[in-house]
Amino acid sequence: MKKITLLPTMLLLGIGIFYSIQKLNIHLFEGQNNWPFLLILLGLTFLISGHFEQDASAILPGIILAGLGIHFHFAGKIASWPDHPAAFLFILSLGMILTATKTKTGYQQGIIILAIGLFLHFFHKIIQSLTIIENGVNFIETYWPLLFIVIGALLLVLRRRR
Repeated sequence: MKKITLLPTMLLLGIGIFYSIQKLNIHLFEGQNNWPFLLILLGLTFLISGHFEQDASAILPGIILAGLGIHFHFAGKIASWPDHPAAFLFILSLGMILTATKTKTGYQQGIIILAIGLFLHFFHKIIQSLTIIENGVNFIETYWPLLFIVIGALLLVLRRRR
């Protein structure tokens, strides 16, 4: 007989609790009826089922869903909360690094994405400190995404040659 995993059970429980709270007008805390809370709840179901089933593949989707939910929940409420695309890279890198700690492999990808996120987060401060070479900086500011495309394409070509 095939083993029934914990994930569908946890998903049904989480979604049922979310909508029951709404339908029964139970107020536990502010923001409980919005979709970021549902994302947090779904992320937690992945993390809980992955923990109890010793399944490291559930860590990344759990962190991404819960992280996005937390990000969207706090984005407009906390003034210092990052509201740019680097926040998504931080969430992704956190999930990849936590998965790597469980599987003991794949640290490099998480650290590279974290470094890119930090670069993007502090990019404008770096640019402001380099006003001496303003023309070169403007060029870099305009075309830096192409550098990532070139590096990614080179890595793809090198990987295919193996």
